[in-house]
Amino acid sequence: MNAVITYKEISDFIEKELKIRPKFTTVDEKTLEVSYKPGVFMPTISVKFHIEAMRKDIVCLSYECGTPASLMIAGVVAYLEEKIPSGIEVNTTDKRVNIYPQRFKQIEKVLEYVVLSNITFEENSANVVLTIV
Repeated sequence: MNAVITYKEISDFIEKELKIRPKFTTVDEKTLEVSYKPGVFMPTISVKFHIEAMRKDIVCLSYECGTPASLMIAGVVAYLEEKIPSGIEVNTTDKRVNIYPQRFKQIEKVLEYVVLSNITFEENSANVVLTIV
């Protein structure tokens, strides 16, 4: 089973919720760059996410960014530590993110019937492959 999530769809959602509009650029099938320009005279902030490994119960990502973005991420993570869902672990020292899909109550029931098989990034979308168990 394939699910396609367009970058426009994600940008529209983020803009609606947070009043900012990020830009998504595919680097290769396992790497996605997310960038945002906060203002006319401000430099663009960008972060590249790379899928390092994946199993049905965990998605391991690494991220690459400049020092200013790294400091911002560390600050935001420290500030929001208690609010980050229990299914997401962010290690700002190693620049790694581990996501445990089965820990999210919103998709817990769905994961009784399907498992995450693959995630790839295309030109305009992220493709998620689920396998029926």
